[in-house]
Amino acid sequence: MKFLCTTIFFLCVQVALAQNQQTNNISGVVTDKEDSSPVQFAYLYLKNYPDFSALADERGEFKFFFPSQFMDEIVVISSIGYQKLELPVSSLSKTGNIIGLQRQLLSLNEVTVMPEDHSMEEMISHAIDNIPKNYPDKRHQLKGFYRKVSTNYEEFTKLVEAAVVVEDVSYLKEGSALRVKLESLRQSDELGEVDSTMTILKQRIREQIKSTGSALGPSNEIIGTYQHNGFRGDAYNSKTWFGKDGDRFMGIPELPTYRRFMGEEIIGNDTIYQIAISTKDPPNGSSYLKINSRNHAIVEYQIGYLSGEYQTFAKFREVDGVYYPEMISIKELRLINRDVGTHQMDISTFWFDMPMTEDLKKIRAKDALGRDEEVEFNDYELDSSFWKAYDLIKKHPLDSAIIRSLEKNKSLEQQFKRNAKD
Repeated sequence: MKFLCTTIFFLCVQVALAQNQQTNNISGVVTDKEDSSPVQFAYLYLKNYPDFSALADERGEFKFFFPSQFMDEIVVISSIGYQKLELPVSSLSKTGNIIGLQRQLLSLNEVTVMPEDHSMEEMISHAIDNIPKNYPDKRHQLKGFYRKVSTNYEEFTKLVEAAVVVEDVSYLKEGSALRVKLESLRQSDELGEVDSTMTILKQRIREQIKSTGSALGPSNEIIGTYQHNGFRGDAYNSKTWFGKDGDRFMGIPELPTYRRFMGEEIIGNDTIYQIAISTKDPPNGSSYLKINSRNHAIVEYQIGYLSGEYQTFAKFREVDGVYYPEMISIKELRLINRDVGTHQMDISTFWFDMPMTEDLKKIRAKDALGRDEEVEFNDYELDSSFWKAYDLIKKHPLDSAIIRSLEKNKSLEQQFKRNAKD
């Protein structure tokens, strides 16, 4: 019964997905320029907005969905063993594109030795075992910039931005131990069609899960995005991706897991291996780990669910031998009305500054966000001067295509004021 309600809910979503296929797309095939053979599992993404991406299948065929505002963008096509190719989206037709990749010529010192499958399994096992050693076990704070953009793949329909301070403790403790202080929040108008029926449905599902004794994740999407970091507090929970038993990555006889070496990169004096993982053979790369061979630290990972409708990404930076989150991103279906389909998406992203570990002024409980507080339904004071001086937003400016889409009726500054407390 533990996950029954959630399972039923996702089954309903999958049925709806089958009935609501996207129509705004470009498609084609990626091939080898020399012999026209298909390039399996080539990766396509928008150069300046990589949250929008696609993977070719084993026949090199792909379908790529993105908002129409990005028709002036550049699409990047990459695959191991081939030169990366950049093309204007406007140069591609809606269907029938044939994209040829040039083979990468390797010099002797660039030859990569691919690990055997048992070596990859051993590397992942060591990485999971070393989570308690490689990630924080003491109180620390992170200044973070949170942004959520919503899209229906024709246009962007909502923007939420927040400046926060995250106070966390040991990665071995559950997520309920962390606190998040909101420094400022602003949000645009809602351009999507919101149906209260979905709000009621989600609340009833949460109540049913709670009645079974199962743990509920936070309703607060800011806390939820941070806590979604896959091994944050889950290093010894065998039911998670990063659990000590490793069933999700290692597989079991009834449900084997397949691994594929995707390449390596040299960063400083460290060699970083990228390993794709899937219950399908061969893995297509939508789920992968990047592991530092020096200390078996997981420096980056991505986990995809369903057919890519759900995706978790996290990247870490090393500070004094300990790894702290640098970026966390969650891509998921936007369930705001009964028109459920992969065209409605939420993309929530955190960017973090360098961690603070000494002389911390602890976040008091009364100043912390509530875990059950849905911040989008609350009014907050708008501090325009704060946002003009905020360093993190200067490092991660909003894409002009999103601005154009959201400002078709009113400027964002006007919307921020309208949705703020008087």
